Amino acid sequence: MNSPHEILGIPIDASPAQAKAAYHAKLRAFPAHTHPTEFKAIRSAYEALSKGGQADREDFFKVRPIEDRIEPAVIESLKEDLIAHFSVSLEDMLRNTF
Repeated sequence: MNSPHEILGIPIDASPAQAKAAYHAKLRAFPAHTHPTEFKAIRSAYEALSKGGQADREDFFKVRPIEDRIEPAVIESLKEDLIAHFSVSLEDMLRNTF
């Protein structure tokens, strides 16, 4: 796979102005109506270079689910506590209902 620098024909240490000039030169050489695949490759290469490290920064703020494990013994303990706390006798239920 070609890097964005190879697609635009610029060195790796090229300045943003050089990248922009190469981008416009390539767009003139490969217009969208006659070379659609090359045009898309040139645009995506320039966008990747112009964004720089923004993709990494955007990924940092991406919401990810928290992955954690709860031990079965803890779940059982909570379950027993809840059952003990909310257990109601039939007599209490009838008295509260009527």
